Amino acid sequence: MPVDHRSLREYTYRPEDLFALSDQEFLVLVHSDFEDELLRLRYAYSVGGRDDNKPSSRSPSVILYGEDYDEVNRTLVGLLALKWVYNRQYDVLVANQAEALRLSRKSFEWMYQFYAKSIANPNELYALITSIVVNDIGKDEKLALDYQKKTGENIVSLNHDMILLKAVKSELVGCLDRLSPEDRDDIIHGMELGAEFNFGQLAQAENVPASLASLATMRGHARSFRLRFEEQLLDIAGAAGHLDWTCAKKLTQSNFDAYRTVYDAGMGIVRDGLSLRAGYDLVLKRRLDLLREKGFRSLDLRNEGDRALARILCMGSVADLSTAELYNRAWTSLEDDIRHSLRKSLNIDGSVAEPAVQVTYIPALITQAVDAGGPGTLEAKERALRSALHYLCRVMSAPGKPDGPVSVIERNVLSTLKEVVQTPEFRENPTILERAAIPESLAAMMEPHEQQPG
Repeated sequence: MPVDHRSLREYTYRPEDLFALSDQEFLVLVHSDFEDELLRLRYAYSVGGRDDNKPSSRSPSVILYGEDYDEVNRTLVGLLALKWVYNRQYDVLVANQAEALRLSRKSFEWMYQFYAKSIANPNELYALITSIVVNDIGKDEKLALDYQKKTGENIVSLNHDMILLKAVKSELVGCLDRLSPEDRDDIIHGMELGAEFNFGQLAQAENVPASLASLATMRGHARSFRLRFEEQLLDIAGAAGHLDWTCAKKLTQSNFDAYRTVYDAGMGIVRDGLSLRAGYDLVLKRRLDLLREKGFRSLDLRNEGDRALARILCMGSVADLSTAELYNRAWTSLEDDIRHSLRKSLNIDGSVAEPAVQVTYIPALITQAVDAGGPGTLEAKERALRSALHYLCRVMSAPGKPDGPVSVIERNVLSTLKEVVQTPEFRENPTILERAAIPESLAAMMEPHEQQPG
């Protein structure tokens, strides 16, 4: 039998051959084209996480390098997930997902059809693979240092998406030069979006309509947005790849639903001309439709009180009737002045004339405070949620903003989450959260954009 010497690029013209390779053959082929980029991932900082029940099989990183590198494994499991989707290996992709969270066959089939268009186009398939490989190389501190050597600008403090974007524009990521000008431009447009827009924050109504302004700049670049979404979905598929490389453990049904909703909202803005508020409210509407199917009362997004509650339900990722009713009871039992203040704050879209407040990490704070599936009585959970909403009210209505034409003020509550909510004292007395410190105000958006959110 003749030895196959085809390159990865040549294989993209025959995806049926590419995805018929064994996992080891496939990984070695990817490594041959992206050796420099995978080397950066070996040096990338990791989110960590522990799992004493790791698979007995060799990880992708061990196959290539003889030892584990977290970000290499996360990236390559994302690529293996594309292979599983093409081969319709549903049972492999969902193998170790908890049954209650498992991605449905219907959603898997949607993914198969959705990715088919990119896979059928050799240039687009190669561009998608490139996008997946380079997505996290900004986590390698050496990339920021290489950029500084070349330009004199220190970008170490920027987020890894912005570091990658700047490195690409300074021609420090050579693999993009192998793409056609059209594909390269589309991947860079997606990176520009990724440096400003967070899919997860919209899925949880954590950000505000003004934060979607970067989506409006993608108009005329619908393919770029689709490619970015394809890469983001595979990024979730590989998110736990450093702990379990045998399946796409994080690509659960709830995560899939949230990201698909964001895709539909984003495409509504990018392709169909929806306003930023209308695109944002599509996310709220999907959550309300889901809960109404479970028996929850109808809410009207034209009513400011109902819309504020809808945002809080999204922040809590509420997906069942009993939890929705718990949130509803907490909301309706708030003091009138607290509820009125939240109703006002949660309906500000964000402009220089009336800045909105984005409370970063509030979804994690609320869900951990309530701990809906954990121990404790419903009354205790309701009290904890009321205290979380009291705190949210204080954070959103606090005076003061950074200098300049600020349209979105960011206040990050991560330290409150760690230092208050995650303590035993909070479980004993959740009202201590109501007295927690207000975070400093940072400018999340400075420049007024052409389109207002309305």
